[in-house]
Amino acid sequence: MPLILACFLVVSRVVLAKSTAEEVGLGPQSTQAVGNKRVLMVVVRFPDAAPTTPIEVVKKKVIEGLGSYVDEQSYGLASITADFRGYVMLPDALADYRVSPYNFRVDKTRIRKLIGDTMTAIEKDTDFSAYDHFMIVPAVHTMPGQGYGMICYCANPGMLSGVTKGYVPRYVTMKSAGGKEFSGGIFVGAENANIGMFAHDYFHVLAGVHDGRRLVPCLYNYKLQSDASAGLPSFEHHATYMGLWDIMSQHFVKKGEPPQGTSSFTKIRLGWIKKHQVRIVKPGATDFTLLAPLSKGGQLLAVKIPLDDGSYYLVENRQPIGFDRMLPDSGIIVLKVNPVADEGYGTVEVLCAAGAGNFMEATYRLEASKRDCFVDERNNVTILPLWKQHEHVGVLITTSEHREAAGKAARAIQALIDQTAVTKDNTMETVILEAVTAFRNNEFEKSYTIAIKKNGKDIRH
Repeated sequence: MPLILACFLVVSRVVLAKSTAEEVGLGPQSTQAVGNKRVLMVVVRFPDAAPTTPIEVVKKKVIEGLGSYVDEQSYGLASITADFRGYVMLPDALADYRVSPYNFRVDKTRIRKLIGDTMTAIEKDTDFSAYDHFMIVPAVHTMPGQGYGMICYCANPGMLSGVTKGYVPRYVTMKSAGGKEFSGGIFVGAENANIGMFAHDYFHVLAGVHDGRRLVPCLYNYKLQSDASAGLPSFEHHATYMGLWDIMSQHFVKKGEPPQGTSSFTKIRLGWIKKHQVRIVKPGATDFTLLAPLSKGGQLLAVKIPLDDGSYYLVENRQPIGFDRMLPDSGIIVLKVNPVADEGYGTVEVLCAAGAGNFMEATYRLEASKRDCFVDERNNVTILPLWKQHEHVGVLITTSEHREAAGKAARAIQALIDQTAVTKDNTMETVILEAVTAFRNNEFEKSYTIAIKKNGKDIRH
């Protein structure tokens, strides 16, 4: 590890030890989303509809594809052991099972029929109690309103409870004709569903329910998703809160390609980011943090800023690593979390650096003059993206009065780091560390002065 980065991490460890003693907590986290889960995966056919995706392709996608996605997003904390079955023929025509593409219009009796008929078809050879979760894959090419009707959804906890504004999700016990029961998580995804779609609904299942809410909620706009007057559901129309910055909002970036990763909010809710990996900073304070890339994991992965009204900010570092390489932008992302919002009504919003709704340029970056600062005057919060060292990015939580001086010092430090990377001049490391130390001590003018000099010579030019 380079000396500069190693010293930065030591700095972060010192700061971290202080934060854990003062933290206000991360909010509810799942206790059931870690470890290995046994998932029964059944590909079902209909008498009047033929598959279009080879079952070998489906098998690879739901076992290897979903498995690798879960492994990376959980930092190795969660895994899947799959029992794959297929094809299993259902008794009735596709039309008897087809559901609406709009959440609010889904007929849950048809979902019960799909699950019940699938369980009945395999009950002689299946001990349902041996599985944590159950996935059904309709073997028919599906698009909104075509094929099975809805490409992917979570049935339990979810559609079986009737998804509406303010609904209360619960685990419904399903039975086969022979009386065998299953009360675990159930999700459904068509044969052509993207891995991000399977993962989206699996994460609902995996996280579970807390105080009458799904711990990992949908982060798109429910009202717009179910607005038939706007046409068939599309990400462009209803992913209005977070855009493509979490698969719980938008399942993938480009059709036919792997999905992007999840946000710090979703990882925290799943219990994959621990308390010691989140820096808690109160409004009005000035605090430096070095964030590891969220997609890779590391010592510090997010900053939480609690506000008086119960909402809070989450700050994270998104870099083109792993599944996050699918994202169109990289840098510091600021999330606004409203934990009391109904699911589908703005639980989390990305506060885009380039303006509301501009998810393609959502990150804050030190080198981008119009995207180099987030300011919330009402709550006395200013968030500054700082220098980048390899995959790590610094963040300063402060107040508006320090914005100019801290930003100037940060740019000087970044210039020094960049220069050192080109010249390979190891003697500069001492200067960098001195400048960083002064910055950490909130001595921003001093930090700037140190950073623009080398051996007493001004290097601004």
